[in-house]
Amino acid sequence: MAKIKQGTSQKKRPLKKGELPSVQEVIPIKRMDQNDVVKDDDSYLAFLKVSTQDINGLSAQEQQQAQSQFENLSRIYDDDMSILSMMFPTNIDSNLTFWNKKLMQARKRQNMAQMVICREQIQRLLWVEMELSNLEFYFMVYGKTKKDIVLAKTLLKRSGGSLLKIKDVSAGQTEQILTKLFNMNTAI
Repeated sequence: MAKIKQGTSQKKRPLKKGELPSVQEVIPIKRMDQNDVVKDDDSYLAFLKVSTQDINGLSAQEQQQAQSQFENLSRIYDDDMSILSMMFPTNIDSNLTFWNKKLMQARKRQNMAQMVICREQIQRLLWVEMELSNLEFYFMVYGKTKKDIVLAKTLLKRSGGSLLKIKDVSAGQTEQILTKLFNMNTAI
Protein backbone atom coordinates (compact mmCIF):
# COMPACT_ATOMS: atom_id res chain seq x y z
CA MET A 1 0.00 0.00 0.00
CA ALA A 2 1.32 3.43 -0.87
CA LYS A 3 2.16 5.74 1.96
CA ILE A 4 1.22 9.26 1.06
CA LYS A 5 2.39 12.00 3.35
CA GLN A 6 -0.51 13.86 4.88
CA GLY A 7 0.21 17.50 5.29
CA THR A 8 -1.80 20.52 6.18
CA SER A 9 -4.34 21.55 3.60
CA GLN A 10 -3.07 24.28 1.39
CA LYS A 11 -5.08 27.17 0.08
CA LYS A 12 -5.75 27.03 -3.61
CA ARG A 13 -3.56 29.54 -5.32
CA PRO A 14 -5.09 31.79 -7.94
CA LEU A 15 -4.12 30.82 -11.46
CA LYS A 16 -2.60 33.33 -13.84
CA LYS A 17 -4.21 33.86 -17.20
CA GLY A 18 -3.51 30.88 -19.46
CA GLU A 19 -1.97 28.83 -16.62
CA LEU A 20 -3.20 25.30 -16.05
CA PRO A 21 -3.59 23.87 -12.53
CA SER A 22 -1.16 21.17 -11.42
CA VAL A 23 -2.29 17.57 -11.17
CA GLN A 24 -1.97 17.72 -7.36
CA GLU A 25 -4.52 20.54 -7.30
CA VAL A 26 -6.93 18.68 -9.58
CA ILE A 27 -6.56 15.24 -7.93
CA PRO A 28 -5.74 15.73 -4.23
CA ILE A 29 -5.06 12.25 -2.81
CA LYS A 30 -5.60 11.18 0.77
CA ARG A 31 -4.72 7.44 0.68
CA MET A 32 -5.00 4.20 -1.25
CA ASP A 33 -7.64 1.62 -0.40
CA GLN A 34 -6.62 -1.68 -2.05
CA ASN A 35 -6.57 -0.86 -5.78
CA ASP A 36 -8.62 2.33 -5.47
CA VAL A 37 -7.59 5.85 -4.51
CA VAL A 38 -9.35 7.94 -1.85
CA LYS A 39 -9.33 11.67 -2.49
CA ASP A 40 -9.28 14.46 0.14
CA ASP A 41 -13.08 14.80 0.06
CA ASP A 42 -13.44 11.03 0.77
CA SER A 43 -14.60 10.30 -2.77
CA TYR A 44 -12.95 7.52 -4.76
CA LEU A 45 -11.24 7.12 -8.08
CA ALA A 46 -9.99 3.99 -9.80
CA PHE A 47 -8.06 3.05 -12.91
CA LEU A 48 -8.94 0.45 -15.53
CA LYS A 49 -6.50 -0.61 -18.23
CA VAL A 50 -7.56 -0.79 -21.86
CA SER A 51 -5.69 -3.41 -23.88
CA THR A 52 -4.37 -1.73 -26.99
CA GLN A 53 -4.75 -2.97 -30.54
CA ASP A 54 -3.29 -1.87 -33.83
CA ILE A 55 -6.42 -0.37 -35.39
CA ASN A 56 -4.65 0.19 -38.72
CA GLY A 57 -3.89 -3.53 -38.92
CA LEU A 58 -7.56 -4.49 -38.66
CA SER A 59 -9.87 -5.02 -41.60
CA ALA A 60 -12.50 -2.36 -42.38
CA GLN A 61 -15.21 -4.46 -40.73
CA GLU A 62 -13.11 -4.96 -37.57
CA GLN A 63 -12.35 -1.23 -37.44
CA GLN A 64 -16.06 -0.44 -37.68
CA GLN A 65 -16.78 -2.99 -34.96
CA ALA A 66 -14.14 -1.45 -32.64
CA GLN A 67 -15.53 2.04 -33.22
CA SER A 68 -19.09 0.95 -32.52
CA GLN A 69 -17.91 -0.88 -29.38
CA PHE A 70 -16.35 2.34 -28.04
CA GLU A 71 -19.43 4.31 -29.12
CA ASN A 72 -21.66 1.89 -27.18
CA LEU A 73 -19.41 2.18 -24.14
CA SER A 74 -19.70 5.98 -24.30
CA ARG A 75 -23.47 5.73 -24.58
CA ILE A 76 -23.93 3.22 -21.75
CA TYR A 77 -21.43 4.68 -19.28
CA ASP A 78 -22.67 8.24 -18.76
CA ASP A 79 -20.81 9.07 -15.52
CA ASP A 80 -17.64 11.12 -15.47
CA MET A 81 -14.48 9.39 -16.60
CA SER A 82 -11.10 10.41 -17.93
CA ILE A 83 -9.00 8.66 -20.54
CA LEU A 84 -5.27 8.62 -19.81
CA SER A 85 -2.56 7.91 -22.33
CA MET A 86 0.85 7.26 -20.76
CA MET A 87 4.26 6.06 -21.84
CA PHE A 88 5.81 3.36 -19.64
CA PRO A 89 9.12 1.50 -19.95
CA THR A 90 8.98 -1.80 -21.82
CA ASN A 91 8.85 -4.82 -19.50
CA ILE A 92 11.38 -7.41 -20.66
CA ASP A 93 11.73 -9.43 -17.43
CA SER A 94 10.25 -12.72 -18.69
CA ASN A 95 12.18 -12.56 -21.97
CA LEU A 96 15.41 -11.72 -20.16
CA THR A 97 14.93 -14.65 -17.77
CA PHE A 98 14.34 -16.99 -20.72
CA TRP A 99 17.50 -15.92 -22.59
CA ASN A 100 19.63 -16.02 -19.42
CA LYS A 101 18.52 -19.64 -18.87
CA LYS A 102 19.38 -20.47 -22.47
CA LEU A 103 22.78 -18.82 -22.00
CA MET A 104 23.46 -20.95 -18.89
CA GLN A 105 22.48 -24.11 -20.80
CA ALA A 106 24.81 -23.14 -23.66
CA ARG A 107 27.68 -22.59 -21.19
CA LYS A 108 27.13 -26.03 -19.64
CA ARG A 109 27.22 -27.64 -23.09
CA GLN A 110 30.06 -25.35 -24.18
CA ASN A 111 28.12 -24.52 -27.34
CA MET A 112 29.82 -21.32 -28.57
CA ALA A 113 27.35 -20.61 -31.39
CA GLN A 114 24.38 -20.78 -29.04
CA MET A 115 26.20 -18.61 -26.47
CA VAL A 116 26.80 -15.90 -29.09
CA ILE A 117 23.14 -15.96 -30.16
CA CYS A 118 21.95 -15.75 -26.53
CA ARG A 119 24.24 -12.80 -25.79
CA GLU A 120 22.98 -11.01 -28.90
CA GLN A 121 19.37 -11.55 -27.83
CA ILE A 122 20.12 -10.25 -24.34
CA GLN A 123 21.80 -7.16 -25.83
CA ARG A 124 18.74 -6.57 -28.05
CA LEU A 125 16.42 -6.86 -25.08
CA LEU A 126 18.49 -4.41 -23.05
CA TRP A 127 18.46 -1.99 -25.98
CA VAL A 128 14.65 -2.32 -26.25
CA GLU A 129 14.28 -1.62 -22.54
CA MET A 130 16.48 1.49 -22.73
CA GLU A 131 15.22 2.95 -26.02
CA LEU A 132 11.57 1.94 -26.48
CA SER A 133 8.52 2.43 -24.32
CA ASN A 134 4.92 1.24 -24.33
CA LEU A 135 1.95 3.52 -24.89
CA GLU A 136 -0.76 2.42 -22.47
CA PHE A 137 -4.33 3.64 -22.06
CA TYR A 138 -6.37 3.82 -18.87
CA PHE A 139 -9.87 4.86 -17.88
CA MET A 140 -10.05 6.86 -14.66
CA VAL A 141 -13.49 6.50 -13.05
CA TYR A 142 -14.92 8.39 -10.10
CA GLY A 143 -17.36 7.55 -7.32
CA LYS A 144 -18.58 9.01 -4.04
CA THR A 145 -18.42 5.67 -2.19
CA LYS A 146 -16.62 2.34 -2.50
CA LYS A 147 -19.86 0.80 -3.76
CA ASP A 148 -20.13 3.44 -6.51
CA ILE A 149 -16.59 2.78 -7.70
CA VAL A 150 -17.14 -1.00 -7.80
CA LEU A 151 -20.34 -0.46 -9.79
CA ALA A 152 -18.59 1.94 -12.18
CA LYS A 153 -15.73 -0.51 -12.79
CA THR A 154 -18.14 -3.40 -13.40
CA LEU A 155 -20.26 -1.36 -15.80
CA LEU A 156 -17.22 -0.19 -17.78
CA LYS A 157 -15.79 -3.72 -18.06
CA ARG A 158 -19.12 -5.14 -19.22
CA SER A 159 -19.87 -2.39 -21.72
CA GLY A 160 -16.30 -2.43 -23.09
CA GLY A 161 -16.90 -5.72 -24.82
CA SER A 162 -14.34 -8.14 -26.16
CA LEU A 163 -12.46 -5.70 -28.39
CA LEU A 164 -11.53 -3.15 -25.72
CA LYS A 165 -10.54 -5.79 -23.13
CA ILE A 166 -10.87 -3.54 -20.08
CA LYS A 167 -9.10 -4.96 -17.02
CA ASP A 168 -8.58 -4.04 -13.38
CA VAL A 169 -5.32 -2.39 -12.40
CA SER A 170 -3.24 -3.76 -9.50
CA ALA A 171 -2.17 -1.60 -6.56
CA GLY A 172 1.40 -1.49 -7.89
CA GLN A 173 0.22 -0.30 -11.31
CA THR A 174 -2.00 2.30 -9.62
CA GLU A 175 1.04 3.64 -7.78
CA GLN A 176 2.97 3.77 -11.06
CA ILE A 177 0.14 5.66 -12.76
CA LEU A 178 -0.10 8.17 -9.91
CA THR A 179 3.68 8.63 -9.88
CA LYS A 180 3.63 9.25 -13.61
CA LEU A 181 0.68 11.66 -13.30
CA PHE A 182 2.35 13.71 -10.60
CA ASN A 183 5.82 13.62 -12.22
CA MET A 184 5.14 13.78 -15.95
CA ASN A 185 8.71 14.50 -17.04
CA THR A 186 10.54 11.92 -14.92
CA ALA A 187 11.29 8.35 -15.90
CA ILE A 188 9.78 5.55 -13.83
